[in-house]
This record gives sequence, C-alpha cells and structure tokens, in this order.
Amino acid sequence: MAGTGNLADHDPVAVARQFGEQVPHSRDLGMQVLAMEADQVRMRLVPGPELRADDAAEELCTSVLYSLVDSACGLAVFAALRELKPIATLDLRMDYLRPAASKRALVAIAHCHHLTDDVAFLRCPVFSEGLDEPVAIGNATFMRATQGKHFETTASRSDAV
Repeated sequence: MAGTGNLADHDPVAVARQFGEQVPHSRDLGMQVLAMEADQVRMRLVPGPELRADDAAEELCTSVLYSLVDSACGLAVFAALRELKPIATLDLRMDYLRPAASKRALVAIAHCHHLTDDVAFLRCPVFSEGLDEPVAIGNATFMRATQGKHFETTASRSDAV
C-alpha cells in the first residue's frame, strides 16, 4: 500500500471494501463493509464454525468481536477524515455484555465521535443480527498521521486504467 488519497475523489464504500480485501485478517474472517458515511461505518461478519469458542460451544470467541471492532473503527476514522492517511490503534477496550451466538451474523457500527489533531475517538456497539441489545461495546482511540505505508486505491494509482 503506497500513496495517499482523498476519499472525496472516490466512492468511500468501494474504498473501504478494497481496504478490507487488502487486509488478510479481515478478508480471512469474512468481514464485509455494509455502509460508510460521514463518520460512521457498519460492518458485518458471518461466523463460520472455526470461530466458535470451542467445538461444542454455541458462542463465538471474544477475539472475533475484538477484530471486527478494530477494523470497523479504523475505517470509521478514514470516513471521518475523508482521506486515507496512516493510522494506528492506540487503545481498544471491550465491554462484553453477553455471549455472541455462533449462529447469528455480527454487525458492528463504529462511530468516530471526536477528532483532535493527533487522535481519533470512537465507540462501536456490536449486535447479533436481528437482536436489539448489543453483545459488546468497544471504545477505541487511534493515532492519526502515523509514519508508515500509505493506503492507495486502485483508482489513484498512476497505472490504473
């Protein structure tokens, strides 16, 4: 991933999907971007049997929720900034409220509620699809404008057709 891009020049959901496809962990877990708006991202994960806490369990490993929240929050930072610049997770705290059933898809709704020059602050409830009460709530902070590789959309590459 190289270069930077302004999200205003591209369809933000397409950029988010492309980003998700380029991150092997998100791709392998089967995360899908459902919506990306001004400062919010909705992501979905349909769990397979390999994501259960153990073979006999009817609930998911808590680490699956953690990964979903981290990915959704990172994309919500990009949505709020309206540009693709390097970021890094500083802190991610999870309140696990009830077991996440392994037979229901998870939906995470990450909202970037405050930006400073250096840090983004986010909140992200996670729901079992079809239920009104969240199974977990994540609170995260991300460092902005970190040094490192930049994300480049296919449309922003000079060799794109």
